[in-house]
Formats: sequence, C-alpha cells, structure tokens
Amino acid sequence: MPVKMPQLKDGPRLLLSIFLPLYAMNCVEQIYFIYGTVLRQYEFTPQTTGLILGSFFIAIMLCRPVGGWMIENLGIRRTLAVGSAVGFAGCAVLFAARSVPLLVAGRLLSGAAYGVFTIGLFSYQALHVTEKIRGSAYAITGTGGILPTSTVTPIGEWLVLKGCLAAYLAIGPILCVACFLLGRRIGEGDRAAGNNAGSWGKYSDLLSNRPFVMLAATSTAMALADALAVSVSLLAADRGLVTSYFLASCSVTALIVRLGGAKLLNSLPRAFCLAPCGMLMAGAFMAVSISPSNRAFLICGGIFGIGIGAGFPMMLASVSDVLPPQLRPKGTASALLLYDAGWAVTPLLVGYLTPAMGTGRAFGLLALFAFLALAALFIFYWMPKQGRKLYAR
Repeated sequence: MPVKMPQLKDGPRLLLSIFLPLYAMNCVEQIYFIYGTVLRQYEFTPQTTGLILGSFFIAIMLCRPVGGWMIENLGIRRTLAVGSAVGFAGCAVLFAARSVPLLVAGRLLSGAAYGVFTIGLFSYQALHVTEKIRGSAYAITGTGGILPTSTVTPIGEWLVLKGCLAAYLAIGPILCVACFLLGRRIGEGDRAAGNNAGSWGKYSDLLSNRPFVMLAATSTAMALADALAVSVSLLAADRGLVTSYFLASCSVTALIVRLGGAKLLNSLPRAFCLAPCGMLMAGAFMAVSISPSNRAFLICGGIFGIGIGAGFPMMLASVSDVLPPQLRPKGTASALLLYDAGWAVTPLLVGYLTPAMGTGRAFGLLALFAFLALAALFIFYWMPKQGRKLYAR
C-alpha cells in the first residue's frame, strides 16, 4: 500500500519553513570552508588536514541512511531535533579541541548532524511539494545552501585573518542552536511519517529503478567536482590569494541562477541537464587550478556558481521525478549518500596528492577526472534517453 502524505498548501510559508533551517545548517557546514587555514596554524601535515576536513563528509555519507530510517520511524521534527543536538556537541568539541583524534571526532559529530538534519528537510520537501512547482521550489529553498558562502564564510575568514580564532570557532555551536529552534517550526504534515512504517518502499525497489541508479551515478561524479570547494582555501593560501573571492562569487552567481531561473526549472528535463551542469563545475575548477590572481578566482567562482546553482536543485528534484512517494525518503537519503561520497573522498585525495604534485596540479587532475566521468555518463546514457519518459507517477 503506497504512503499517502497530507497535501500542504504550496506557498511562501511552506518554502520559508524549509529555507530557514536549511540555511542555518549550511552555515554550520560552510563556516568551516576556511577551516583548512586554521588547521595550518595548528601546524598539521597536508594528510592530517585532509583527514580532518574529509571526516565531516564521511560522517554525512554514513548517516544518510540513518536519517532516512529516522524519518520513517520518528517523524521529521524529531529527526531535526536530534540532528541539531548532535551538531552542537560536534562544534563544541571543535571549539575546545586541538588534538587530531578530538578534531576528527568533532568533525564526525558535526557531519552526522548535517547528514541527518538535511535529509529531514529534503524528505519533507519531497513529500509535500507538488510536482507543478517542484523545480522552482528546490531552486528557491536551495538558496539556503549557497548564501552562507557570501554571508557567514567571509565573516569567518575575516575573523581568522585577524587572529580571532575563539570568535570564529564559537560560530558553529551558536548556529546549531538556531537549527534546533528553526526545526521546531516545521509544519505538522510530518506526523504521517512514523505511522506508516510498513508502507514505505524497500531498497530493492529503489535499486531496480534504472533512471534513479544512473541519476545517483551522475550525482556522485558531480560531487567530485563540487567537493573541491572545501579545499580551495589551501590553493588560495599557496598563492597568497583570498578564498572569499571564489566562494562569494560562486554564491552570488548561484543565487541569481536559482532565483532568476526558478520557474524554468519546472519545465526543463532536469535529469538530462544534470551532467552538463556538473561538467561546468568541473571545468571551473580546472581553470582554478591555474588561476594566478584574485580576479581569476572571481571569474572561476562565477562559472562554478552557474553549474551548482542549477545542478543541485535539479538533482534533488529529479529524485522525486523518477520515484513514487513511498520511495522518496530512501531515494533522497541514498542519492545524497552517494553525493556525499564525493565530498568524503575529494579532500582526502587533495591531501595525499598535494605533497606529490602540488595543490594546483592535484586540483586540476581531480577536476579533469570528474569532467570526463560526467561526459561519459551524458554521452552514453542521458543523450540516448532524451525524450523518453523517466518520471514516476
């Protein structure tokens, strides 16, 4: 028997209730985009720095299925509360700790929190936003994932450059409190979750859905390029450049794309367009790998912003496009798990490749690999599928 979720009225209140906690939790993630600079001040090796940075994304990846299980059994509001509490604990450890084991533990806890919390929000949206505005809804709420790089991340970098490490590290725990308070405002529609535990689909049903499997593969390849953003501060430090030129440019451009093109995303073949967006992101980082100036960082950030601005909401909306409602929590969790795999692997690869070939060449090699993988998926799967019906009823 398929899951029947209550239909909530699409409108500003619903989208705002998703946007605000999503923005707050992404601030928790992205305030640490310049954490690599802090770890260098602790005089850690590139390998250790990569381990600490990458552990956050390993935890996200591992906790995506946990988040899906929690949604089906506890409901969305309780899932968000647990995620906020775990995130506070992790960020508090990062505030106080200086040893590698404790820093890894703090990153693991905060990553677990991000994984669970965002699965709750994305599943809530997948279940309650209607198909007619699905693309634009993900574009609008998805701005909560890009605004932090032009708001809290520059503030964090300024604090670090001024030597105010305590103030910088205090931002994470404060943001987790905001996540808890905003998560409590999520609508009542989540009560249906947990009361229909036997009606949710199985993972075998998910894996038998060919369009979803290929969508997940495309998302994973795109993530390999996307995750280079977490290590861009290392490249900037090597060249005496400012990370925020890239990140703020990316954020502003992605914001323009998502808000300006929101309605367009309702009508585009979203799954088909995903790989080209990822190729644009990978191409931007190929250019970043040889960028000699802050101006070049600014331009490359804008190019990257176009790709991620359209690509990430397309990926999330496509999960709902190709899956029936009873598979959407598991599908959302699984797609994001594989997306997170790229974020877990990339910082580790940057850390281990940098001593051998330098930061710039490591960036260029990883970006080239992602570009070729996406090109292969687009040419050999998505192009032959163009025009065929991929959407679930």
